[in-house]
Amino acid sequence: MEPDGFDSVPDAVEEAFRLAVTGRDAAALRDLLRRHPVARMLVDRPLFPFDSPALVHVAGSGDIELVDVLLEAGADPNLRSDWWAGGFHVLHVATGAVADRLIQAGAIPDVCAAVHLDRPDLLLAILGMEPGRVNERGGDGQTPLHFARSCEVADLLIDRGAVIDARDVDHNATAAQWMLSRSRDAGRYRLARHLVDRGATADIFLAAALGLTHELRSMLGRDRSLLELRTAQDDYGPQPPASYHIYFWTIGPNRSPLQVATQFEQPQAVEVLRSFASPRDLFLDACVAGRADEARQCLEERPRLIEELRPGDHRLLADAAWAPDPAAVELMMELGFDPAAPGHEGGSALHCAAWEGSAAAVHAILRYPNGRALIPARDPAHNATPLGWCCHGACHCGGSTADHATVARLLLEAGATPGRDCDGAPESLRAVLRSH
Repeated sequence: MEPDGFDSVPDAVEEAFRLAVTGRDAAALRDLLRRHPVARMLVDRPLFPFDSPALVHVAGSGDIELVDVLLEAGADPNLRSDWWAGGFHVLHVATGAVADRLIQAGAIPDVCAAVHLDRPDLLLAILGMEPGRVNERGGDGQTPLHFARSCEVADLLIDRGAVIDARDVDHNATAAQWMLSRSRDAGRYRLARHLVDRGATADIFLAAALGLTHELRSMLGRDRSLLELRTAQDDYGPQPPASYHIYFWTIGPNRSPLQVATQFEQPQAVEVLRSFASPRDLFLDACVAGRADEARQCLEERPRLIEELRPGDHRLLADAAWAPDPAAVELMMELGFDPAAPGHEGGSALHCAAWEGSAAAVHAILRYPNGRALIPARDPAHNATPLGWCCHGACHCGGSTADHATVARLLLEAGATPGRDCDGAPESLRAVLRSH
């Protein structure tokens, strides 16, 4: 039950609390709690992403000083996030000294926490008393095996009955699929291979990333259309109420098996995949990778390839803009891909490039009449123009190459008109909008 007077917490105090926590400013948070004791009422509220209280939100940051301030303010070390798919405990995300401090403060490890902390001693103690907990659910509805960090702990779980291909609730993915990241040197790549060796099922993307050439030949021999799958689309897209498949965040959105094999530096897997690929598959792969000479050669050998593309193939242009990959965008615009084909949340290539703040991609699209025609177009999800996407992207999308101010100027110079969808633009963009 919330304490009396909770609703009387001033908005300014709540905003200052949020800013101090998200800004990892322990000194500011301590000062706020000293000056406004009512802020203590916010400590255990689910004010942060994934309906997390402050302690869960910061536990994975390694910031022990901030953790101490929250504990001193009365934060409950066993309060989980309220996330619909399964709440996160602080020990599902904390490591090292922060985890030790939280345990000292009374945080009680469950099975998922023991596995995340790579503590076989804790795991064996829990399962020794309650063996049925080997498949209990944690944050995101993951099983303990999803949290594994070592082969030793993974083997302990499997040998005690863990369901190796169990899927989490939020991302509909197995433990082995969760292990991948952007490259072979990141994430839990070796552990993913270990799980496959122990019997985990490898889908086309996992097989491509791990270089499982025998499995790839077998899969494609049965169904060559697997080459046309894309991460974040169809079965790998959102399955309401669940979110995108975990590949969207780990290996990246809208990747083909060929792209994944290349990304994970698996030349033999690439060779196998290409041996099953059609001329269209090879052309699309060259376009997405920005291999201009190869793409043009494909068109010379098969001049009607662009006309033979399916509606979904044209989405690759919007996906390249979302990446953002200006070289691929420029190539596909030159070759005749349709920039109006819907991409992420129904946005055109111009919407996606504007969201990312990619001036080079926006410029490449606006060079063509069918690109400029998209300036007033509104997406079906947010009813916003590319300029609106630019304004909101400036607040939420801050990639190292992002230049939303230049993108806004390009769009305005090409005829864009600011509207209600530009509300909320940061001051840097409001100045650009006023100047036009």
